[in-house]
Amino acid sequence: MTSPLAKPRLIGLALWLAALVAFVAVSVETSRTRMADELEVTGRTLHRLISQRVAQHDAHLTTLIALSSGAEPASDGAVRQVMESIARFYPRIAWLALVSLDAGGAGAVTGQTGGGVREVVAVPSGGGVDLLPLAPEMAAQVRGRPSVYAAGEGRYLLAKRAPEPSDLGVVLMIDAARLVEPEERPGFAHLRLSLDGADLVHLPADAAFASGVSWLTPPHFEKVIDGEGQRLLLSLDRSLPLAVLVPPGRLLGFAVVAGLLAAALSFGLSQRAAVKRSLIATRAAEARALLQERETLLAHASRVNAMGELASGIAHELTQPLTALLSRSQAALRLAGADRPDLALISQALDVNVREAKRAGEMLKRMRDYASNKAPERARQELNAIVAEVVALTRTDLERRGIALVLDLAEPAPEAVVDAIEMEQVLHNLIRNAADALEAARVAGARISIATKAAGSEAKIVVADNGPGISAEVLPKLFTPFFTTKADGMGLGLSLCQTLVERVDGRIEAGNAGGGGARFVVTLPLAGGPLASGPQAGER
Repeated sequence: MTSPLAKPRLIGLALWLAALVAFVAVSVETSRTRMADELEVTGRTLHRLISQRVAQHDAHLTTLIALSSGAEPASDGAVRQVMESIARFYPRIAWLALVSLDAGGAGAVTGQTGGGVREVVAVPSGGGVDLLPLAPEMAAQVRGRPSVYAAGEGRYLLAKRAPEPSDLGVVLMIDAARLVEPEERPGFAHLRLSLDGADLVHLPADAAFASGVSWLTPPHFEKVIDGEGQRLLLSLDRSLPLAVLVPPGRLLGFAVVAGLLAAALSFGLSQRAAVKRSLIATRAAEARALLQERETLLAHASRVNAMGELASGIAHELTQPLTALLSRSQAALRLAGADRPDLALISQALDVNVREAKRAGEMLKRMRDYASNKAPERARQELNAIVAEVVALTRTDLERRGIALVLDLAEPAPEAVVDAIEMEQVLHNLIRNAADALEAARVAGARISIATKAAGSEAKIVVADNGPGISAEVLPKLFTPFFTTKADGMGLGLSLCQTLVERVDGRIEAGNAGGGGARFVVTLPLAGGPLASGPQAGER
């Protein structure tokens, strides 16, 4: 059987788990949105910074072209000074040079051999950069527009030709890794800078952010650095670690608070259920007490009614001891008035008077007890004695109706813990119902038998008759209150019998005997458990 506290506890546990699931879901969604926003803000900030630096490269190209090929070109010394200043203040520019594209280089584009790109001024000097492969591209380059060339090892070359008729150009070697300063690098994201599909910069996220859950799409940022000729692609990818999505500290704190609230709710529900159960139990006890009071009143009324029906037979029973008292008293008076009183005969007459007076007193006491409205008093009783009391009350009425009474009482007498008066009332109702059925059917040789016996841990009283028995349609309704087959009956006798028997943990069953007639069996718990002796007298 489920404990009354189980349901409130299960409700509290279910609510606690639901709250945790909801907290995790909200935390995951909130954290994911926040992390995606952080990545977006970081990506836009880096894009702006890199774009500014790339724009500076374009400005350096323009400045150097102007210095070297203007209307009044600066000297090589002046150009070198500017280039050194640029290299000093912009360390991401690993090398820069003023170059000359000779006729051979131009011829290479048109299919001629020889020629190339020749350094004029380079910073730092002797950079060791092979410019020859750039000859065809620079020769084909539209003047005034820079071009980008991959140089390997995370670097790229940015070249620009001077306007005609100059054959000069400027080449910058950019260290792409230095486009992002160390303090600007986002440790929580994987950063890539690529040129024409090839990675120039590849910075993985810190170890704490390297891996994340696989069931969520990680945030991604991607945008082109749209400098003049420097179309670099900036990409940021951020993993979603579970510890960041659902911080353990916050989860533990919420679990504790939610657990306390769930426990309080569970306690409140259990208290409410306990109050409700207590109220139901109180009402049920009150209803049982009221029902028991009404049943007691009904039983008393039934006994009083039965005494009224038995009054004539009881009056006849009392006539016998009263007549005996009268005749013996008159005889004693005559003996006392004789000349020689016979004291022995007088004493004998007085003994008879005492015996008959006691007999009358016992009859009156039995009538008074049976009709009384005393509270039930359960005690260990011999069932044979209860049967004897009922027989004494009903024998005269049965003789008047011409019904024989047959007793088959077990020895030793079985005992049960019952109220004697209530059990007498049960047996009286069964005997009276049997007598009414036999009289109505005008059965020849009408007979009622009463037997007691012990069977295992139970005691039984069997009341049977040789009448017409109980019809099949009546049998299921026999103990239903207010159901009766008598024209003047109330239908409460057998219902009351069932109530009185069940009150002492017994049961009453009705049926038809094998040889015909009705048969009622009252089964009661045997006092003291099974009898130690063998088969009891009267067992069938």
